[in-house]
Amino acid sequence: MKKLKFLCIVLFSLLINSFSLNAAEVKGAADIYKVKMHKLELCTGHTPGDMDDVATSTTQCQDAVTIGTSTAGVEVDIASVSEGAVAGNFGDTMLLPLGVTYTHVRVTLNRNMKLRTKKGINTGGGGDVDNCKTKATTDAMYATNEATDKYTHKPVVQEHTTGTATEDNSEEMSLYIVNGRQFGDSGGEISLCQDEDCGSVSAINWNYAENASRLNSAKAMQTMRSTVTTDQLAMIYALETPYTVSLIPPKIDMSFSTSQAIMAENVVSDTLCAFAISEPIVTITME
Repeated sequence: MKKLKFLCIVLFSLLINSFSLNAAEVKGAADIYKVKMHKLELCTGHTPGDMDDVATSTTQCQDAVTIGTSTAGVEVDIASVSEGAVAGNFGDTMLLPLGVTYTHVRVTLNRNMKLRTKKGINTGGGGDVDNCKTKATTDAMYATNEATDKYTHKPVVQEHTTGTATEDNSEEMSLYIVNGRQFGDSGGEISLCQDEDCGSVSAINWNYAENASRLNSAKAMQTMRSTVTTDQLAMIYALETPYTVSLIPPKIDMSFSTSQAIMAENVVSDTLCAFAISEPIVTITME
């Protein structure tokens, strides 16, 4: 059976940089960037619509054909995959009707992603936050625990006080696509922890794009509001060029970079570090 080697390639244009704490964050390199894919669909076309409906809309992903699905999810570390390489197979070309042309992809991801800073990030906020490095996530970093607060709270950490910014002592950290709102809406507050054990919090707004003009690569991204109870997120991307199904399996070429894939920000009066997911740079072609 022929396999379509998608590798989760469309995941790599995640556009979380538009949804960070504010404009003060500093981007840095990630040497671990794990994403988990649950579903992959091809679409014959895309018509812009309500971002709240991205996961189910039949117009935003027209004539959708599911070519890959996994309840548990398929995890890939995109920071470890070389240009043009394939980390795994996710999708069956036998499911695609011959002669049909596809222009877009709808991918369903897990809202949890795991990143590690390649080296310390200097946020520019002074000596207390000039060596920000990711730290392994624990329940103690949340007000209640990680499972309860993962979409409603943003944990913070102290900078690394031992070793230099270039020393490899960062830890893999779970980051989440938290609850929020579309730009221009009311509400959408989450809690920014004010200390490492989240003994107190401060309310901040978390904004998501209301239309494609606020996205860098994706055509649509499902809005993660507090009313969304699923652990999954749907996004739609355009293929570099339309792909028409033939008897010959497509060749997938891609390139990406995680050199600016994680953001650190100084918070709580420039005393602590908070992290957010940034956008890997990706080019995808199918032929």
